[in-house]
This record gives sequence, C-alpha cells and structure tokens, in this order.
Amino acid sequence: RSRFAGFSILEAMVVAAIGMIITVAAVPNMVTGISNMRLRSSMTSLAGVLQNCRVLAVKQNRHMTTHFDANSYGILAFVKPSIETGGVETGDSQVELEAPVVRVTTPSGPGAPTPIDNGVLGFTPQTGEPSFSPTGLPCVYYAGACANHGFIYYFHDRRPAGQVGWSALSISPAGRLKKWYYSG
Repeated sequence: RSRFAGFSILEAMVVAAIGMIITVAAVPNMVTGISNMRLRSSMTSLAGVLQNCRVLAVKQNRHMTTHFDANSYGILAFVKPSIETGGVETGDSQVELEAPVVRVTTPSGPGAPTPIDNGVLGFTPQTGEPSFSPTGLPCVYYAGACANHGFIYYFHDRRPAGQVGWSALSISPAGRLKKWYYSG
C-alpha cells in the first residue's frame, strides 16, 4: 500500500515543465502590461498637473505656466507663475514621470505613429510649455501677453526586446485635455 502513495518523480517533472512553459509564455505579456500601466499613469499624472495649472491660474487670477525639465530620473513637470523663470521649488505643484518615459517633439523611428495633425485635433498644435490665462484658457505666454492656442505633447518609453510604447496628451484651445495611446 505505501508503494502507491504520493507522486512519482515523472509526474512531478511533468507538472514542473508545464509550469515553466506557462511562465515563459506569460512573462512578456506581464512586462508589456506593466509598461502600459507605467505610461498611462504618467499621462494621467501629467494631465493632473496641467489641470492644476489651469485651476491655479483662475484661482490666483494670473497667468500660470507648466514647465518641463528632463533629468536623469525622468521628466519633471512643475507649475509656476508665468513671470517667474526659476527652476522648481518645493512649494510648486509638480509631478515626475517615470524614467523610461521620454518626451519628443514628433514621433519618429521604427514603429512610431504618425503625428496627430490639425485635421484630427481641429486646431494647429503648439509644442512649447503651456500657460493658462486667468480665464482658464491655454495660451502661449510671451512678455505679458498670452495668445490662446492648443498644445500637443508626445511621449514614448523603451521596453525589452526593442519595443516602444507611444502616447500623446493634447490640450484644445478651449482647455480640454485628451490622452492618446498608440498600440501599433
């Protein structure tokens, strides 16, 4: 009777082999899923800082600008009054996008999406640092004047096996934020 109890070594090896096959098949999908979540959460955080810039402009009744600073840790977006040109300070509204996320002016390279044009957006987008007027409309601030414009920003991340994930964030001239994702 004790001879038939438990599993044989062959049965245990078959179960272990099946588990390894499932793991090998699942890991690339998990890496892609984690990368997609990182890119989407970065866009959500950036959209939050841009909305905060808009709210601060209306609340403080002055022009506010969101600045972008690329550093070795990633991209830092922070909000300051438009007349201030200094770097980020601890009291500024800010968010840091994760390190694999990179900002580019236009998508390029293998697997890159075509740029989103004014036919899709309904306006000709700017790519500089966005400001918001005291009325909450996005604009390009220059020497005390703030001309109303829409904006678009492109981002990508590097993934294992040479893959790249793409996203964009647009601000319409009316102040509507929209996140775009490209999956190929």
